[in-house]
Amino acid sequence: MKRIPVIIFGAGGVGQALLKQIVYGRSQAITRNRCHFDVIAVADTHSCLWAAEGLSDAQLLTVVQDKRAGRPVNADPEQRPENVEILETAVAAGLENVIVVDVTAVAGMEPVIDRALDLDYRVVLANKKPLAGPWIAARRYFNNPRLRHESTVGGGQPVIATLRYLLDVNDTVYEITGQLSGSLGFICGRLDEGDSFAQAIVAAKERGYTEPDPRDDLGGQDVMRKILILGRMAGWPLETADLQVESLYPAAMADLSVAEFMQATPLLDEMMAARVTAVRQKGQVLRYVARVVAGSGSVSLQALPANSPLANMKYISFRTGLYDDEPLLLGGKGAGVEMTAAGVLGDMLGLVREM
Repeated sequence: MKRIPVIIFGAGGVGQALLKQIVYGRSQAITRNRCHFDVIAVADTHSCLWAAEGLSDAQLLTVVQDKRAGRPVNADPEQRPENVEILETAVAAGLENVIVVDVTAVAGMEPVIDRALDLDYRVVLANKKPLAGPWIAARRYFNNPRLRHESTVGGGQPVIATLRYLLDVNDTVYEITGQLSGSLGFICGRLDEGDSFAQAIVAAKERGYTEPDPRDDLGGQDVMRKILILGRMAGWPLETADLQVESLYPAAMADLSVAEFMQATPLLDEMMAARVTAVRQKGQVLRYVARVVAGSGSVSLQALPANSPLANMKYISFRTGLYDDEPLLLGGKGAGVEMTAAGVLGDMLGLVREM
């Protein structure tokens, strides 16, 4: 049986769900993949919990409880090591076949990822930002056999795996479109049911469907990163400037704290209600749709026929050489921390199988 050291950066909702899935999936991992994940480090913003031999399951579940209670992963007052230093500690301990997992939503993780790859470690990303950064830095992460990122697009849906398959069989990708945000899909659905925009935003955030700052969703940045990742995978070295993005909140709200923004969301109700009424009179509904082709893309709120199947599901469409007259469609639930964590765990197991 393979014992795989794992370093996890991030102990928010996805990180907590991943820790539980690792603990409660022990027997399945052994039966199906002959492996045991030794979580040697869990790091949040303020602290790090480390054990070269692997943290016990009791310790991992305590981390989940502590984080839910608003406590750091480690109450020890010692200064938290820098992220790269955590990797160097693993090197000093002589650990091999390490998997580094980034389930944060922060910028600036590239030095950690680069160092991990230089050490021949494996990397799993749920964090989209490294893959959506400037192409000159991000290009290393694409088509890299030691890096996986299924959960960056579609949560637990096999979106990345499907696109990888199309590319592996030498299919030509012409266009990728879809509703790539479970949170915005949920919000639009609540608007259909009569909720105000502010009420829909609150409901989505309370269910954990949005990013920690809902503006990452409402500003289109989260969807933009997803479609950019897919476009880059398809072979188009796009930059963010190549995509036109519609924000669902004004620039004046950009500098507010998250709490202040949530309090101010009722100011957006009248504008959104007018748009909902206008399309409803035409038998349509509003949906946030992304599209990318070679050289360009868009992310915007669009009107779709209310009775269209595509208006009532989170989906992604690949129009390719093999799927030209009738695009290949993937659809289903993609939002939520459990789905995202499952995608991360699936990537970890996939890397183990390839070792």
